[in-house]
Amino acid sequence: MNKIISFVKKIYSIVKEWVIANGIEGIGGLIVGLVLLSFGYKFYSGIAFGVFACRNWDIFKNWVKKLV
Repeated sequence: MNKIISFVKKIYSIVKEWVIANGIEGIGGLIVGLVLLSFGYKFYSGIAFGVFACRNWDIFKNWVKKLV
């Protein structure tokens, strides 16, 4: 039981750090993209997903820089 709780805490902290690193632009881009896609606005949802992808690319790039 203790291993399960520690695993859940670890996953929670990873997700929390990702949300904080993504900021309002990344999370907003994901939410707006999903909403627009559900209403059939493929072009505009692509733009919103692009914002989300750019934000995550910055996070990934900075993570790789820390490793090097």
